[in-house]
Amino acid sequence: MTLSLFAYRTFTSGLDPFLPFVLNKRVKSGKEDAARLQERRGYPSRKRPTGKLIWMHGASIGESQVLMLLFEALRKEQPDLNAIITTQTRTSTELIERRNLDGLIHQMAAIDTPFSTERFLKHWAPDVAIFAESDVWPNMVAKLDKKRIPRMLINARMTEKSFEGWERFPKLAKKVFGGFDPILAANMRTADGLKYLTGNRVKMPGNIKYAAPELPVDTAELSKLQVVLGKRPVFAALSTHPGEEDMALKAYNKILNVLPEAVLIVAPRHPERGGDLLMTLAEHPIYHRFQDGKPAPADAVWICDTLGELGLWIRLADVVFMGGGLPGSGVLGHNPIEPLKLEKFVLSLPEVDNFKTEYADMVEADAAAIVSNSTELAEAALPWLQHEAEYKPSPTKLVSYLAGEKPLVMARDAVLRALKTRRS
Repeated sequence: MTLSLFAYRTFTSGLDPFLPFVLNKRVKSGKEDAARLQERRGYPSRKRPTGKLIWMHGASIGESQVLMLLFEALRKEQPDLNAIITTQTRTSTELIERRNLDGLIHQMAAIDTPFSTERFLKHWAPDVAIFAESDVWPNMVAKLDKKRIPRMLINARMTEKSFEGWERFPKLAKKVFGGFDPILAANMRTADGLKYLTGNRVKMPGNIKYAAPELPVDTAELSKLQVVLGKRPVFAALSTHPGEEDMALKAYNKILNVLPEAVLIVAPRHPERGGDLLMTLAEHPIYHRFQDGKPAPADAVWICDTLGELGLWIRLADVVFMGGGLPGSGVLGHNPIEPLKLEKFVLSLPEVDNFKTEYADMVEADAAAIVSNSTELAEAALPWLQHEAEYKPSPTKLVSYLAGEKPLVMARDAVLRALKTRRS
């Protein structure tokens, strides 16, 4: 055991008795579900299904989507396969429960203390553990190794800041990441970084998210809202975080000087913030999706704080401002491929390290633009809102984003091989 791992394990062991206090505090701030706190301490709320079981873990919504894609691909090969998926956030919980996939059990992720992780693994006893992207925890992987449960890392994505953090603890990094087999990286930067940290071979098939179909939509609802909007231009700010709604509003006010009939759609990344946005955007007539019925023709700003309707807002938009890129926010960007697949031009603020390659390719292909302030945002949006710009991106840079199931197939096959080698 490395010194840094020993120190981490000692600290987290001491933290365990205080978890109820910490978790209850998070309940009060809306970050935890009071009904599921025991799961966070490793206590199960469901029985383990019989037979082989895979465990899939990801932090939040993006990782959950990747893992559900993988599970659906696995079930096509093994229709009776069961899985447990763990996540860290309430929004990902709601997404998974809404999908309600047969054979998939959701639990909140156990906090990474030695006791919580032991309780979790003792009950679920998975045959294979699959981690998505970068939400990897030292105690949990150490327990998996001790129990000889194979673990793999799929769609691995890490920022430069994350690599710098792990570089300060090289022995711990090698211990944590070196035991993953395989590691399937979403981009070359991550592949190179993990190869450096582990000394192992790292494959780079690409991002599994690109294998996802177009976001679904309720076509009847789409038609109804299109009738309400008529020919009014629609500026959509999607997956936004604090500070980005203010910037979108300033840009929208500039747009109104040119297009007084324009509509602003705001869909916050975390829907529970919808109520707060009523104050932020109060200078305009507001349609509040969560509590209102049908929008009125006079409603200028739509606050769309519901889950599962992103495909609807993208389709209604003339141009999309994708949130997550505000400098200093630490979010580091959200997936621009979803609007790309629906042929919408994407605007973003510059701090998009999680999707650096994607945005660079999209900008080069004339499918996106990076802006720095509300003035640039308004200026970049106007040609699309005025229907003066024509959407004709260069296809050569975008082909891997619009087709290609290679990363999903590689991940699926790796899981199937691991299951085959496990005893029945």
